[in-house]
Amino acid sequence: MANYDIIIQAGQSNAEGCGYGPVTKEFVPSPNAFYLNSEKTVDVIDGLLKIEYADVPFEIVPAEERIINDMPYGDFSLTFAEEYEKAGLLKDGRKILIVRAAIGGTGFCVKQWGIGMQLYEKLLEMTEYALNLDGDNRIVAFLWHQGERDSVEEDAYKNYKALLTAQTADFRARYGEEIPFIAADFVNDWKSKYFEQCERVVQITREITKEIGNAGFVETSDLKSNHQQNGEECTDDIHFSRESLQILGRRYFDAFQKIKNNK
Repeated sequence: MANYDIIIQAGQSNAEGCGYGPVTKEFVPSPNAFYLNSEKTVDVIDGLLKIEYADVPFEIVPAEERIINDMPYGDFSLTFAEEYEKAGLLKDGRKILIVRAAIGGTGFCVKQWGIGMQLYEKLLEMTEYALNLDGDNRIVAFLWHQGERDSVEEDAYKNYKALLTAQTADFRARYGEEIPFIAADFVNDWKSKYFEQCERVVQITREITKEIGNAGFVETSDLKSNHQQNGEECTDDIHFSRESLQILGRRYFDAFQKIKNNK
């Protein structure tokens, strides 16, 4: 029986982890850190995502980088969990369980995130499952990275603040008003090309983290995209590189520590 410190990771592709390429230091998985995954299929039909979750139990597996076509892909929750353990926050007999609920390309504007919407409802289902596993289980942080989709859809930003604020409030009302909520800026390589529309959503997210309490916002303007890290042949400028995701996870943890220290 494990006693889990639960980390929620939700949003779209940069939370899912799409960064690849060389890193300064290879990530070494911890025997104390695990993922909670859901089995699903994601297809694009008429330009829209169709997400179908399999009617099978969630799986708990070691938390480690995904391997796709023999290539490791990063995940900022891994270095967040690494720093959490290094800081001595994981007490004897406890494990880390990362609820992996992010799916690339998703947003509020297409009714995937938000109260009553498919992805948020699945997140709640996964959270309930994690909390009800045998043992003394508790949520320690909510890590959010999303907003690119809502930046590029016309006028979607007008509803973004209300929808993200309501979703965060609903989650806290269910599981604890003090749960730290942490979000971050986009990849600057991509954001700079669509600055005005992206900055509207980013600024809204900053405002939310200031207004709701026990929240933090992570700056990312110096972090490289896959394009910047991996050379001109790579055109992917919207996703943090693998190296950047490692740094991003440490910055999320620094924001978490500031929240805890200011309480």
